[in-house]
Amino acid sequence: MLLVLLVMVLAAGVAMLTGGRLTSLADNSLSGLHWLAAAATGQLLGSVAGGIAYPVGLVASAVCIAVFLRRNLRLPGVALLALGFAANALVVALNGAMPVSRTALARAGLDSFSHSPRHEVSGPDTVLPWLGDVVPVALPWVGQAVSPGDVLIAAGAGLLLYAGLGGTGHIPADSAPPWHALEAKTSSNHPAQ
Repeated sequence: MLLVLLVMVLAAGVAMLTGGRLTSLADNSLSGLHWLAAAATGQLLGSVAGGIAYPVGLVASAVCIAVFLRRNLRLPGVALLALGFAANALVVALNGAMPVSRTALARAGLDSFSHSPRHEVSGPDTVLPWLGDVVPVALPWVGQAVSPGDVLIAAGAGLLLYAGLGGTGHIPADSAPPWHALEAKTSSNHPAQ
């Protein structure tokens, strides 16, 4: 989820440049944050315990995330988050793991695929391969392939953070000086000869 982190850093920077403040996050209207904590716990416990606990943890985590998203659907970016999570959940449910395109990995500058229970190489039997990790992200030292769902999640998280920080979309600027002040400044810099 490096893409999500990068987009959130960018969103926070833009929000701060356009009048957003960190104190605005304290006034956020997100509800049900405990559902996110439960989702993270389910994923962690499932990964550590392994075996049947792994898919059970994933399903429990998905349910917790769905509840959190439903409770916050009216907030900016949450619909994108929900669509991204749904796309990722669909392709994983249909394939048993996230399919990864070798072509996308190569375009991202990666030579090999590291096997994990969460990912598998995309092949002729893959269902909806275009929802898998097919988008190359070719960044120095951190190249990766991500899914269209991951792109939606990153966009939604960035928009949610931007709105939460109170970004206005306008860069604050002082008023333009009046014309006579500019003329006076110009004439003082270039005295008459």
